[in-house]
This record gives sequence, C-alpha cells and structure tokens, in this order.
Amino acid sequence: MTRFRRIARTFVAALATGFTLLVLFSYHKPGARTEGARDPVAETLLREAGGKRDTMRFRDFQYDETRATEGRYRVRASEAVKFEEKGEKIFRLKDVVFESREDAGERVVAVRAPRAELVEGSSAFRVFDGVRVEGEETSLSAASFRYDPTLRVLASEGPVAALRGGLVARAASGQLDVRDGRLVLDGSARIRGRGDGGRAVDLAAPHVVISRDGKLEATGGAVLKTDRFVVRSESVSRLAEVDGSRLKAAGNAFLLVLSDGNQPPAATTAQGDVLEIRVDAAGQPSALEAAGAAAGLARLDIGPSVLAGARRARAPRFSGRFENGRIRELTVPEHLDAAETGRVGGPPGSGLRTLVAGFARVLFQPDGRSIETATFENGVESTDGTRATLKAPHGTLRGRDETAVFSGDSGVPARYRDERGAITARTLSWSARDERVDAAGAVKASYAPGAGQPGFLGGDGKSPFFSESDTLRLMTRVSKLFLSGSVRAWQNENVLRCGSLELDDVAKTLRAEQKVQAFFRRETTPVKGKTPPPGGRASETVNAAGDVLVHREAERFVRLEGHATMTSGVFTLSSDVTDIRLAPDRTIEYTEARGTVVVEDRADHRRGEGAKAIWRPQTEAVTLEGSPATALDGKGNRSTGAVLTFRQGRSQVDVETGGTVPTETILKPEGS
Repeated sequence: MTRFRRIARTFVAALATGFTLLVLFSYHKPGARTEGARDPVAETLLREAGGKRDTMRFRDFQYDETRATEGRYRVRASEAVKFEEKGEKIFRLKDVVFESREDAGERVVAVRAPRAELVEGSSAFRVFDGVRVEGEETSLSAASFRYDPTLRVLASEGPVAALRGGLVARAASGQLDVRDGRLVLDGSARIRGRGDGGRAVDLAAPHVVISRDGKLEATGGAVLKTDRFVVRSESVSRLAEVDGSRLKAAGNAFLLVLSDGNQPPAATTAQGDVLEIRVDAAGQPSALEAAGAAAGLARLDIGPSVLAGARRARAPRFSGRFENGRIRELTVPEHLDAAETGRVGGPPGSGLRTLVAGFARVLFQPDGRSIETATFENGVESTDGTRATLKAPHGTLRGRDETAVFSGDSGVPARYRDERGAITARTLSWSARDERVDAAGAVKASYAPGAGQPGFLGGDGKSPFFSESDTLRLMTRVSKLFLSGSVRAWQNENVLRCGSLELDDVAKTLRAEQKVQAFFRRETTPVKGKTPPPGGRASETVNAAGDVLVHREAERFVRLEGHATMTSGVFTLSSDVTDIRLAPDRTIEYTEARGTVVVEDRADHRRGEGAKAIWRPQTEAVTLEGSPATALDGKGNRSTGAVLTFRQGRSQVDVETGGTVPTETILKPEGS
C-alpha cells in the first residue's frame, strides 16, 4: 500500500467517526425545542411565544380554511412559529394578512397586522400591534382584533376607528361581520365627516350598526347633525335610496330643519314618537311622516316671520313635503290642533289664534312659513284670543290675498262671534287685507251697541240689534255694515224690512232701499179728557214705508223717499218725501211730508190732499198746505184752502186762506 492511500483511508475513517459523534450528541427526544433561532425574526417570535422553543418555524406562511359554517378565508404571514401551550397548538405570525371571501361575488374583507396568533383546529385567531381591516368601502383600525370563526366576526379589544368615504367613526369597541359586512360600534360611538353630496355629518350614539348596503342604525339615544337638519331620538336608522336616503327616528323623536342664508333666523321643528324623513341627493329634507305615541300627538312648529307669528300644529299623525329644504305642504288626516301667536297691535282681545279641524291640507309659499292655501274639514273651529270665534264644517284659507272662506252644511251653518256680535250663514268669508267679513245664505246676525251709543231707529241704545238677510258685508276698518236680500232688522220693537240696508257706525247713519217698511215705537201725549197712563205718556207703533229710508243720528233725522207712507195713531201720511225729526228723548218731534201729499184720518174717515203736510204728535194735529189743499170727509163734505188743519179726536177741519188761494167749503145736507 502506497503512502497516499494510507493517508486517504485514515481521513475517511476520521470523518465517519466525527459524523457519528455529531449525530449522537444532536439527538433529542420527540417534541423537544431548538436551542435558539438562527435569525432576529425567529428570536422575536420566540420571545412573543413566551420563550418557548418552536417545534416548527415557517417562512411565507399560509393557512386556508373552507367550511360550510365558517366560510372561506386565508391567513398569510411572512414568518411563523408553532408551539404547544396548555395542550393547544398555537401559531405566532408576523406581518399578517387575513382575507375572508364570501358568496359567489367573491366579496373580500382583508385584515393587516404586524402580529397574529392562530390556534390550530379552532380556526380562531387574534391580530394585534395595530390592526387595519379593509372591506369594500369601509376600513377599520384598532390595537387588536379577535376573529370568531363560528360567528365569522372580527371584534376589537379596545377603542376602534373606522373610515368610510369621507366619514370617520370612533367608538369604545367595534366588530365586523365578514359575511354581510355589518360594522357594529359600541360605547360612545361618533361618526363625523362628509357624507353623500359632500355635506357635513355628525352622528353620536351609544350603539351604531353600519351595513354593507349603506343602512345605518344608531340606538340608545342618537343625535344626527348635518348642515341642513338635526335629528334626535332614542334610535335613528338610515337607508340609502337611488335619489337620496330615508331616515327613521323612533322614540321621543325630534327634527330641527335649519334655516339657510336666505331665511330668517327661526327654523322648522317636528316632534313625535316616530319621524320618517326622506333626504334628497343634496342632503335636504324632501318629505316627512310623523306619528305620535298611542296617547300622544306629533307636533310641527314653524318660526315667526314678518307677516305671521310662530305657528304650531299638533295631531296624532301628519305628513309634510319639502322644497329646497323648506316645508311646502302639510297634510293632517285627523284631529288637527293648530295655533299662531298674535301680532303686536292687534284688535283688543286678540292674541293667540287657535284652530282645530278633523282634516287639514296646507300649502305654504316658497318661504316655508306664509300660507299659500289651506283646506280644513270636519268641525272647523278657530279663535282669536278672547275676541273672536268661528265655527264651520268646512274652511279654506288663501294666503296671498289674505282671505278665508268657511261654509256650512244642511242644518249646520258657519258661525262667527266677536266681542260686538255674532253671525251665522251658509258661507262666511274674511278678508284680512280689507278687514271685511262677507256672509251669504240665510244670514242671521246680532250686534251689541257701543257704550253711550243710540239704538236702531232711535231706540234705547242698550239692547242688541238683530238682522236677517240673504247676504251681509261687515267692513270692520270703517265700521260699516251692508245687508241685502229680504232684509229684516230689529231692536226691541223697532223693525225694518227692505231689500238692502247700510249702517255706518262712525257717521251714525242708516240707509235702507227697495220696498222699505219700518216699524218703531214712539211715546205720545195723552189726548185731552182721557186719563193718562202711568208715567204720563203712552206709546204707539209708527209704520213707515217707502223706496228709500235714511236715518242720520247726529241730526235726529229720518227721511222716506219714493212712495213714502207713514202711519201713526189714526193718521196716515202718503207723499213723495217724508222727513221725521226726533226729539232729544227719541220721541217724534214732528213729521214733514212733501210732494203729492195725502192725509187720512181713519177715525173720522177724513182725507186731505195737498203739497205739504206737517204732523206734530204733541198737539195731535196735522197741517196740510196746498194750492189749494183739499179735505173730504165720509159724508161727502169738501173744504179747500191754503192751509187745512186736522185735529185728532175732533170732527172738524180748520181752513185758512192765504195769498191767492181762495177758501171754499161744500156741505151736503143730512140725509142727501
């Protein structure tokens, strides 16, 4: 054997002996851990594993799970160690990515974290050291999350923050369901930022649920604020729609619609047990449905404007329509209770205006406060402080011309009452601009006289004045009253019938036209030789008729024109014009008839004709003038002269001559 071959054999034997020793000294029982990691990453994971030596170490770790009850998901990490603790095999992972895939649409929820811990067999894991969860349009971050494979829920272990579009959410804790994408925020949840259309949104609630389809539910006492409205209630839910969204606030709900730069500072508010609000694409309210609780009422409040006070409407339920963020239409299907604060400087007794009705529909002008038109049905009742009350089955308001029309049904008329009087009619209308009340159809009215004012046709001025007519017009600004169509007016025993009647309360005048008939009482002086009644004076009814009657109270003057006829006691005067002068005590001082005058003494069957007649009740005599004046009695006797005097209770006529008028008497013999 050569020297080289001996050296080579010795080297091989030494190498075999060294390998055998190496194998013997490196042998460990199954389950023993390595003495140390060969790089810094592995050393870090080992320390996180509590110093336990790994039984396995991986690079580019990947774990896939597909189960019917737990869905499909994948866990990937740059490195991993696997160790056993309390009988469980645990993976500790670095630079983790968790992906959950759901349904045929392959929707993906991804979780990224510096560290994770996975329990083999249970599929549950925990990610920590600053976690970011991303799924479709929402991202979620927290210090750590746990994943429950049975529920398929990622739940934070502490405060959480979420980002969706321009919105940022924060809460004490949160959880994400990877199946349907529902995000649940618990504990002082707050969502702020820019929502649809770029408008500011601020939501605060103890509990908030955000769904993949954009539905949001906030419970436990929620407050939602935008730059156009504020909603507050026990719960608020939002559902996205094609042209905007729908909000539902339940439990002591409150809505405040804020004014914009073109509106006065006051705003519109709504309250109810449930409010449903539709919001358009620009973030403005477009529709509202409100309902009260079982024993409560929903409420709408509209702030005051220059022309109107603050308004309030209450009802078991109502609906509203908005335009440009302002209330445009309000519908109340039952039991409306509305009120409006009165304006400063209103009539005495006016104040809070109220209205109740069984149904109402109100259309507002573009300013969201002034009324365009309003319709009320079923037992309408309106009040103006303590001054006026109006009741009717039906009512309509027209805001632009400031008018209101109230109408009745068969047997149920419209009724108006104020501090001076009352009116009933089939139709009542009011014009605020003209300060005018119009009534039509079986109109009945009553008026209380003012303090110290005289009465109707010289009456006592203390008793109420009544009227019936086809139509009535009351001009409150100028204190004028117009009646037409089968007019009948009376005060105590003073009665007036005519086709039309005008009363001026300022000028204290009365004008009646068309077949005028007036009946009023007058006091008389007792006839000589007769026992006077108690008090010294008797009274009788004066009956006056004509085409026109005019009464001027300041002058104590009454005029009858056109076929004028006046009857008092036994005397009747017919003429073209008759003037009646009243004494200060409102008795008749004298009467003067002109034109074609006829005097009749019905007691003595005498008749006189002339051009002028004067009757003085105090002397119970009528003086007739003419060219000549003529007197006839029932026996056919005839007298003519310039002046004839008829005296009540005396069967004689005094004849006077004057100027060129001769005197003539023709007597018929007895029995002829």
